[in-house]
Amino acid sequence: MEHPVRPSVVVYNQVSVDGKVVGFDTHPDRYYRLGFRWPVDAILMGSTTALVFGPTETEEDQQRTLPPPKRLPVVPGFESLVTEPRPLLVVPDSRGVVRGWIHALAQPWYRDVVVLVTRHTPPDYLRYLDHRGIEHVEATDPATDRVDLAAALEHLASSHGVRAVRTDGGGALTGALLAADLVDEIVVLLDPVVSSDPEGQRLVALPHVGPPGGIRLRLDDVERFDDGALLLRYATHR
Repeated sequence: MEHPVRPSVVVYNQVSVDGKVVGFDTHPDRYYRLGFRWPVDAILMGSTTALVFGPTETEEDQQRTLPPPKRLPVVPGFESLVTEPRPLLVVPDSRGVVRGWIHALAQPWYRDVVVLVTRHTPPDYLRYLDHRGIEHVEATDPATDRVDLAAALEHLASSHGVRAVRTDGGGALTGALLAADLVDEIVVLLDPVVSSDPEGQRLVALPHVGPPGGIRLRLDDVERFDDGALLLRYATHR
């Protein structure tokens, strides 16, 4: 049987010169406009990032099947960034952290939502996802009992025709992808600022010790902006 082709994965984030993704003022307009340069079939978002869509639904609402919410209008000035078909939103959430999906479903940027779970995901969370009409895919890594990202990407390729993925998440998601050798390119919007958060999350948080000498990258492109920010594109040596 033919093995499904893994989608290409671009990691994208905005960082300070000390490698942190928090603790400084960002320019979301520029960040998202640059991010939409890469046409992708899916956005892979960390569960912590997905919490920004809206507050947790009440326990009563979580147990009810609600009609799909009306989609919000595209933010004025961003209409040209929305192309059809819109990308899938894919979120690994084995612990059932995100329970405000009614808000995410109203977002205009995505055509649908897929949540990646494991055999240990709480059953009440799976029922909640069913109530929201959200597809959930079990992809359990037997070595760690966490989401098997490689298996999940292959499922997205074979079941949804996903060929290109861009991330929208923090250091843990990036670290997990790098540790599993699933990253093809890292794109960093480097702001000319030092983070004010001494414990702030970094661009990459590997789940375990990496190879001796680090993970080598190849610089493919540099773009400079008037305020001193740089857009750096690195390819991984696959």
